[in-house]
Amino acid sequence: MPTRRERLQASRARRVSGAPGVLRRRPRAARPFLVVFAELLALCGLAVAQPILDVFGRAPDVFVRAGAGRADIWWFAAIVALAPPVGLLAVEVAIAATAGERTRARAHLAIVATLGIAIAVRSIRLALGWEGVALAAAAVAVGVAVAVLHARRPWFGQWLVFASFAPLVFAALFLFGSSASSLAGSGGSETATPVVIATDTAMRPPVVLLVLDELPLVSLLDADGDLDRERFPGFASLADDSTWFRNTTTVATHTADAVPAILTGQLPGAESVAPVAAAHPDNLFRLLGNAYRFNVSELDTQLCAVPRCDHAHPDNAASVAVASADPSAGSEVVSTAAGDGASGRSGSPLRVLLGRARDEFGAMVALHDVDSLPQVEAERLTAASTTVPPATSTTAAVPVAVGSATPTTVARPIEKLPTVQPGRFATWLGELDADVEHPALDVLHITVPHNPWHLDASGTEYGFPEGALQLAGSVRGNWSTDPGPSFAARQRHLLQVRYVDTLVTALRARLVELGTWDETLVVVTADHGAGFDPGGWVREWDPSNETNLLGVPLFVHGPGFEDGRVDDRPVQNIDIVPTIADVARIAVPWPLDGVSLRALPSTPRTSHLLGATKHSAYVRVEVDVADHLAVLLAAAAGAPSHGGDDLTILRSGPRGELIGASVDEHRGDGSPGSVRIEYPADGLAGGSPARDAEGIVEAYVVGDVAEVGAGRTVVAALDGTIAATASTWSEPGHPARFALLLPPSWLVDGEHAVSYWLVDDAGRLTPLELG
Repeated sequence: MPTRRERLQASRARRVSGAPGVLRRRPRAARPFLVVFAELLALCGLAVAQPILDVFGRAPDVFVRAGAGRADIWWFAAIVALAPPVGLLAVEVAIAATAGERTRARAHLAIVATLGIAIAVRSIRLALGWEGVALAAAAVAVGVAVAVLHARRPWFGQWLVFASFAPLVFAALFLFGSSASSLAGSGGSETATPVVIATDTAMRPPVVLLVLDELPLVSLLDADGDLDRERFPGFASLADDSTWFRNTTTVATHTADAVPAILTGQLPGAESVAPVAAAHPDNLFRLLGNAYRFNVSELDTQLCAVPRCDHAHPDNAASVAVASADPSAGSEVVSTAAGDGASGRSGSPLRVLLGRARDEFGAMVALHDVDSLPQVEAERLTAASTTVPPATSTTAAVPVAVGSATPTTVARPIEKLPTVQPGRFATWLGELDADVEHPALDVLHITVPHNPWHLDASGTEYGFPEGALQLAGSVRGNWSTDPGPSFAARQRHLLQVRYVDTLVTALRARLVELGTWDETLVVVTADHGAGFDPGGWVREWDPSNETNLLGVPLFVHGPGFEDGRVDDRPVQNIDIVPTIADVARIAVPWPLDGVSLRALPSTPRTSHLLGATKHSAYVRVEVDVADHLAVLLAAAAGAPSHGGDDLTILRSGPRGELIGASVDEHRGDGSPGSVRIEYPADGLAGGSPARDAEGIVEAYVVGDVAEVGAGRTVVAALDGTIAATASTWSEPGHPARFALLLPPSWLVDGEHAVSYWLVDDAGRLTPLELG
C-alpha cells in the first residue's frame, strides 16, 4: 500500500503532467474551448475593451467627424469588445488542430502573459508615471506573474471565467452611460415643447452666423486695445458697420462644448456630451425651422441634424417646396457634418474608427506616454469629402467670383483638414441669396484659424508636420518655458488670422453685392481662444490662461445695433441665440442661460460657469470675469508686434530686422556648425520647390543645431537673402531645436537655394551645414 508521501507525489504529478516546464499541469484537451474563450473575454475586456471604449466614449466629436451613424457606433462597440477574444480563440483552435493540445496550452499561457503585460503597461504608467525600461521591466514581471497564477492556481482561471462578462459591461457603459451615448441612440430625446411662431405680417430679417474657431480676441487688437486696422482691415471694416462687444467671453474651451453652447443659448452641462441634436434638441435650427430657409454647414457638430434639416421636413420653412443641389435654381442647400460628403471618405466611418482604435491601443501600450484621444481630436480620421473650387479661387478674396467655378470633390486626411476650409467657405458663401421675403438662416462653423496653421494672408498654403511637431515646442499642449516655440507658433497663427480677415471681407462684400447687408442680422464670433505664453497651455484651462481662452470676438450688425459702437459690458457667447430670437420675434420655449444683447441686464454679469478641459479632465468652474477686459487690454498692450503685413509679423521675431538683407552683408568668420532638419523630410537640401500639384509649398522648417543650447538665433536664407529667423529652445533629446517660417509667398515660383546660419554675439552669421 502506497505511503502518504507517495500518494502526495502521485497527486502532484497528476496535476502538473502534460504542460510545459515549471508551469506543467494536467492536459487541457478535456477543457472545453468555451472555458478558454471565457478567459480570453475577461483578459481582452480589461486590456482592450475597457481602455478603448472609455477613451472613445469621452470623445464624441470623433464619431461626429467620422460621420458615424447609430449602426456604426453599435458595431464599433461590438467589434472592440468581441473581435480580440474571438480572434485569439481562432488562433488557439488552429494551433490545437495543427500542433496539438500541448502547444496550444503553451500558446494560451503566452497570450495570457501578453494581455497581462498590456494591462500592466497602461495601469502602471497612469498610476506611477513610469516610462521606458522601468515600465517595461515592471510590466513583464506582472505578465509573467499572471501566467504563473493561471498555470498554478486553479482559482485564477475560475475568476477569469466569472469575469468573462466584462466586455459586455464595458460596451454597455459606452453605449448607455458615456458622453457618446446620445450618438448611439441612448441619449436625451427631443423636447415636447413646440416652437410657436407668431403670425404677423412684418418681415423677419435674414440671419447670418459665422463661427470661427480658436481665435483669441487679443490676436486682433493693437496696443491701445482697438482693432488692429492695418493688420486686419476686414475685421475693422466689419466693426465700423456693427456693434463690437469687446468684453465677450466663451463658456467652453473646446469646440464640442463651445459650439453647442453658442447654438442653444445654454451653458455646458456637468459632463461633456455629444455635439449632436439628440443631446441638444433645443437649438437654433429647431427654433427657426418653421420660419426660415436653411443654408447650414457644420463640421464638428450635428445640431442641424437629419431629418430636422431635411428640405422636405414639415418643421422646415414652408416656402421651400423642393430641395435642389443646383445653386442656380435658387432653392436652399442644407449641409451637415454627416452630409458634407461622409460617403466619399476613404473607407467607411466604421473602418476609419476601427483604424483609429488600433492606433489608440498602440499608444496605450507604448512605453512612453502620448496624448489621449480627447486632446488629439481625431488627427488620423479622414475628412469628409468637401466641395472645393480650384486653388485659384479658394481664398474667396473676390466675392463675385466665389462659387463660379465648377466644384470638384476631394477627400483629405484629417491632418490636412484646414485645407478644405476655403472650399467650404466659398460653397456656403455662394448659397447666400437676395430673397429677403423668404429669409434664410445662413450658419457656418469654419475651423480657421485653428491649428495646424498653414496659410498666409493671400491663401498661399505651406506644408506642416503631423503628430507632435504640429505644435513644435509643446508637450501635450504645454509650451516650453523658452519663448522660441510659442513665439514662432504665434507668428504662424497671426498669418492665418490675416487669411481669416479676407474671409470676413468677402462675407460683407457678398451681402453688399446682394443688396441685403442693411436688412441682415450678421453675427461673427469664435468658439474659444488659444494661448501662446511661454510655459503656458495652448488650450488647457488654467487661471493664468483664462484671458487667452475666454476672450473671443463678437460683432453684431442688424436691427437694433448701432454701427461703429464698442460695447464693453460683459457679454457671453450664449447670448447669441436669445439675440437672434429677439430680432426675429420668436419666443424661445426652453430655458436660456443667455440674454438678448438688445436687453442686457442693468447689473453686469461678472461670473459664469465654464466648461473646460484641465489637464485631460472635463471640469465645470465658476469664472469671475469682472476684470477680464482690463487683463485683455493689458495683454494687447504687451503683445510683441502690431500693424503691418505678413512680413511685418515675421520680422517681429528675434533679429527680425535681418529679413530681406543679404547674407554677404552679415557674414562672419566663425567655423561652420551643424544643423539637422527634422521637417520637412528632405531638409530642403535640394532647394525649395515651387507649388506642388495641390498648390502647397515647403516653407515651415523644424530642426536642431548642434552644441549651442537655447536662446540662440538661427536664420534661413533663400538665394543668399535672409528670409526667416528663429530662437532655439531646449527639450529632452533636443538641446537646441528651432522652428521657423520662410515667407510662403517667396516660394511660389521656381526653386531656391536654402541655407542656414547661426547669429553670433556680435550679430555676424556663421554657416550651418546640413548634418
